[in-house]
Amino acid sequence: MSVVLIGSVRGAPGVTTTSLLLAGRLPGSVLAEADLAGGVLAVRYQLGREPGLTTLAGAGPIEPDGWRDHTQSAGGVTVLVGPDAPESSESMWHNAGGRLSAILTGIDAPVVVDAGRLSDRNPLVGSAALVVVVVRPIAEHLVALAHRLSALRRTARTGPVAVVFVGDGPYRPADVAGPLEVEVLATLPDDPRAAELLRRGGRASSLRRSGLARAAVPLATSIAARLDGLHTSAGVSA
Repeated sequence: MSVVLIGSVRGAPGVTTTSLLLAGRLPGSVLAEADLAGGVLAVRYQLGREPGLTTLAGAGPIEPDGWRDHTQSAGGVTVLVGPDAPESSESMWHNAGGRLSAILTGIDAPVVVDAGRLSDRNPLVGSAALVVVVVRPIAEHLVALAHRLSALRRTARTGPVAVVFVGDGPYRPADVAGPLEVEVLATLPDDPRAAELLRRGGRASSLRRSGLARAAVPLATSIAARLDGLHTSAGVSA
């Protein structure tokens, strides 16, 4: 199980941008778009709505690598696009959430999940190896985080909950890590040019020299080490 779920508890702090950067830095990874409010990758990168999670949900029994038949490329990142309409996304996860969760958690590669605003109705929250909450280091985001942490920890049964800061604010990682008993994995800078390039469907490779992409490297390295540790522990237990 190598599912890393990325989401927010308030506003739009850059969940999709963070997910794309992380998936672009984790070798062999796939980005699954599981935002119940609807995905944006198909529109942003001028992709078809199919293949994607919709076709994967409706497929018959698949081989271990059969999920690859349902992927597309978004700026050089392998993606499983989700429905862009909220009603379609909600319906898909309601009707096929168990099947999709089983497939995604069974993939023998890192799976980065863009969950958008975190919801208890998203079954992947309960099956992720790691849940990462993206917040801005400002009061309204951190208050929302504090209110949601207990519920997230109960829902995220299989892995810990951690935090990534995006942008500047009056609070530092130490202000949050101790009082909320949560690890702050990284602080990503505000980089409007790089973020806009991603929003317009730019290639991940063209971001390599940006401050945002450079800051994502240690984050990806840390998460990769965590996933390796989980696999090692599972192998020892077996």
